[in-house]
Amino acid sequence: MSPRAADFPADSPIGESLSLCSRGEDCAILFAKNPVPGQVKTRLSPHLTPEQACRLHCASTSDVAELLSHALPQARKWIFWSERPPVEKDKGGEVRVPAEFRCGVQEGGNLGERMGAAFARAFASGARGVVLFGSDSPTLPAATVQRAFAALSDCDLVLGPTEDGGYYLIGCRRFDEQLFRKVEWSTRRTYEQTVANAQRLDYRVRALESWFDLDQWGDVERLIADARRGHSLPAHMAAFLKQLETEGAPARPC
Repeated sequence: MSPRAADFPADSPIGESLSLCSRGEDCAILFAKNPVPGQVKTRLSPHLTPEQACRLHCASTSDVAELLSHALPQARKWIFWSERPPVEKDKGGEVRVPAEFRCGVQEGGNLGERMGAAFARAFASGARGVVLFGSDSPTLPAATVQRAFAALSDCDLVLGPTEDGGYYLIGCRRFDEQLFRKVEWSTRRTYEQTVANAQRLDYRVRALESWFDLDQWGDVERLIADARRGHSLPAHMAAFLKQLETEGAPARPC
């Protein structure tokens, strides 16, 4: 589904009225930007047009949602959009989310504030463990997703580091807003600064395997190369790349 106004309560912003889960449940929250051409995956220009980049974003988000649905059948699952969607659908493509997902809106200013608000809400609802997932790692193995929640049985914080210095998931079994204090977001220092804050809070930290995000054109080329070598890709991303091949992606500039 695409994010629609109908997915949200009519009289109040999501986050003020609905509980994220029942007491003692695990809660998985997928963070995603609204699919608007020119506002997502802008670093893929000029290799992809704004519309193509938006469709890639939709494919990646859809695949991550299906990954969570398959890997975490018992967890309560939400997708938190970057903003409340307009009534009319933007012409950028559709994000297809399994039926068990509920929709919400991220609250706060920077990414740390938004993630902090999501953690606080989930724990206020009675969650046992909470893991937030980014929408840019569609090829992440299901076993890694499952290990994130398993790690929270004996640690306070679990992180899935990305090759560019960030992380593709972050999970807690208790949350302190100081965890994100002075973290420089979307930099090569994001992961190390978060870990340093966790150590100051005396958190027991577990790091999962490193993975890659689809942020740069080289990351897309990596997927294309995998497909050409016969590696299986998630369904929505495979369909996107097949369509991209028929359209002809813009050539790499000299």
